[in-house]
Formats: sequence, structure tokens, C-alpha cells
Amino acid sequence: MERRLIMREERVTINLLNWLESNGWKIICYDFPQSGTGVLLHPNSEENRTTRNKGGIIPDILATRNSVALFFENKDRFLLSDFEKLKEIKTLGNFSNSLNTILSDFNVTSIYYGIGIPAIEKHIKKSMENINGIDFLVSTIVNGEVQINFDENKVLP
Repeated sequence: MERRLIMREERVTINLLNWLESNGWKIICYDFPQSGTGVLLHPNSEENRTTRNKGGIIPDILATRNSVALFFENKDRFLLSDFEKLKEIKTLGNFSNSLNTILSDFNVTSIYYGIGIPAIEKHIKKSMENINGIDFLVSTIVNGEVQINFDENKVLP
């Protein structure tokens, strides 16, 4: 029986939070799955909202440094839907009003969108095949080490 090492999304997020802070990034908000601790971003099209949270998204990490913001979606494995979601947010700007409000005190001029996953080769490989539309991909192992797999704009440490 093959023993699989699984890293939960919470561990990915914790590792990335520690890594970002140790590299001078200020954490604006973060979220753990099902915790309700994150900041809900509402779509720009407020008129279509029939319930308070309908259509909203919660970034797993939002961090800033030197007028740059990073928007992380973290997972415990490759999920194509997250790549598609970030591509849509980035290209359509459909959450720009909420993002601008949250970042208004930080003099942000650029926002980059990326994915954090465990450093498991098959998930990295699938992710690298789907990087069109995101700005960065990072992976991490249990001890907290972080590897930059893709950084199109060279904004990561």
C-alpha cells in the first residue's frame, strides 16, 4: 500500500504566511478553509446581489510590500478551477472595487495573482501546464520551505 503524504491547505497557508513575513511582506488578510476569518470581496456588480455573500470570494492571503500586492489562492493539490478563477479575477477586474478598498491605505500600484500548493511533483507539473492567466506559482513542504516555481513579473523574494 502506497503511503501518501498529504499537506492540508492550512499548512500551505501557514508556511506561506511565515515566508512572506520573513521576506518583508505585510499581511493584509488571510483565511483558512471553513474558518470564516478572511475578508470577503464582493463583485463589482452589486446590483445582482440578492444575499450578502452571494458571488463573493475570500483570498487565502493578501499581502503588500513596496506598492505591490499579492493575491494568493492556496490549495492542498492542483485544482484547475482555482487557476480559472484567478485568471478571471485578474483579466476582468470583477472584484477591483473591493480590492481597491482593502488596499487603499497601502499605496498599491500593482496586484499579482498566484497559487500556493504543496511541493508534490504531480501537482506542480499539472500547475505548470496551466499557468496561463496567473502571475506566480509557489510550493511548500512540511518544514516550511517555499519554492518559487513560476514568477512571471519577478516580484517574489
